Parts: sequence; structure tokens; C-alpha cells
Amino acid sequence: MSKLLVTHCICHAVSFEEIQSISESAGFKSVEELQAEDVCSTNCKMCKPYIEMMLETGRTAFEPGEYLKVGSE
Repeated sequence: MSKLLVTHCICHAVSFEEIQSISESAGFKSVEELQAEDVCSTNCKMCKPYIEMMLETGRTAFEPGEYLKVGSE
């Protein structure tokens, strides 16, 4: 496992742990709901695939590019 993990939405300076807590509290099930509330993933959107994985798996730390491997397994 890489020492450097993807754990934050950089543009909004919010961790995936915080995003997970917000989504659970508000009942959000999609990145689009989080974006509509300006929680994350509205600027560069590089975190979007990781947040999608977070919502699906409950994990909050990912290998860089991990989302690219998910569909190829």
C-alpha cells in the first residue's frame, strides 16, 4: 500500500471522514447531493470518484488511482 493516500477533497479542505459523517447525518446517498449542498467536489472534481467509492464501501482512504482499478478487476 502506498504511504500517500487520497483522504480529502482538496478544494473544500474537507476530509472524507467529515464528508462521510455529513452524508450519514443528512441521508445523502450520492456525490450530486453533496455537491448541491457545496460540501465537496464542486471545483476540480478530482475527488468525485473517491467519494463515490466512499459512499459505496464506507472507506475513507484510497490508493491514488484506485478507482481506475475497480472496473478492471
